[in-house]
Amino acid sequence: MLKALCIVCMILLHTYDDIGCDENLIYTAIDWVCAFLGAAAFMLCMGMGMRLSRHQQPGDYVMRGFELLTVGQFLNLLRNTLPNLIAYWIKGDQIFIANSLLVLQADILSFAGIAFFLLALLKKVKCPDGAILGIGIGMNLLGYAIYGHIAYPKNFLVSQLLGYFVVTDAESFFQLFSYFVFVAAGYFIGGWYPRIRDKKALSDRILMIILPVCVIYYALRCTVGLPLLPEFYSMEQYIMQPGPDAIATILASLIVLAVFYRIGNQGKTRQSARTHTTSEPASGGFMKLVNYFSSNINQYYCISYMFILPMQTILLAVRGELLSGWVPATLYGFFVIIACYFIIEWNNKHLHWHIVTLQGTKRLVVFTGIWVLTIAAVAYAYPRIQEYATYWNDYLLIR
Repeated sequence: MLKALCIVCMILLHTYDDIGCDENLIYTAIDWVCAFLGAAAFMLCMGMGMRLSRHQQPGDYVMRGFELLTVGQFLNLLRNTLPNLIAYWIKGDQIFIANSLLVLQADILSFAGIAFFLLALLKKVKCPDGAILGIGIGMNLLGYAIYGHIAYPKNFLVSQLLGYFVVTDAESFFQLFSYFVFVAAGYFIGGWYPRIRDKKALSDRILMIILPVCVIYYALRCTVGLPLLPEFYSMEQYIMQPGPDAIATILASLIVLAVFYRIGNQGKTRQSARTHTTSEPASGGFMKLVNYFSSNINQYYCISYMFILPMQTILLAVRGELLSGWVPATLYGFFVIIACYFIIEWNNKHLHWHIVTLQGTKRLVVFTGIWVLTIAAVAYAYPRIQEYATYWNDYLLIR
């Protein structure tokens, strides 16, 4: 349920941010949900899934990490590089060639791949779950401590490669040091939770103890400037998630999980009470939808971006600006969600094509082709760029 909530909010937020819209109630609500949960909740769920997976050997993690990195590169080629290169060849505008270099970026899929590599190493040396969590917290604090205190490499490509691990002046949105703590926390919870016998009592304690703590912390965080921490709801705060903010985000995710646990249990109780009827309870249909979003989360992430970023490029190339007003972006966001559903359904029923399930020669050819095209795109775009597009300069977008 948490994954389903996050993926729907993420698609709508990406539509608003990348296609363009004016401030509105829906945008504000979704933006705040993502501020308190967002990508961190995804990573927490990923860590739990890694701990509960039937494939937990270091070699399994390495293979999964390489698959995620490759899928991420394939997505970057399709959503960033290809449409922007086409626009650059037609228009000759620097904004397009600069955005084509986003084939290299510390995005959530690249982070996930590197996180799998790190966890494989920690498992190889038989690191306990608690120690992994401690390492995650230490990395987060170290990443924030060195932010702004080291000189960035003069070469942008070097800075970008370093940006996969720490925050640099390149596109290092989801770097390992700041965000691994969420994977580590999920991994720890995934090992601890199955041992809890009375899960209802656990959800009660979370709501009675952790909820007030989070409310007080966020009330202070949003209204009072705390020493050593960046302004809340700022770019630096979101990409760094320093120390106390990271812990608060983990606790906020636990609160939502506890609430969803209670909702899920009520749905099961109602369904049991209606077993004498032939009609399916409304909650059953809702949970099917939730399970559908959750089980296809990577496909929703990748396919939704194919409707969003290429559309951004088209708007800039044709109109010279993004959309204005909240209605067009909102309608387009819901269109993207529905379109993703039909594409995923058609693929699952008819085509059955997934990069990670390719085997043998097909797998070798596709994987090799993705990385060769990545190198070729960088070699072509890099010498032609005068100013690099990153989140620090809003990707040079015309608004």
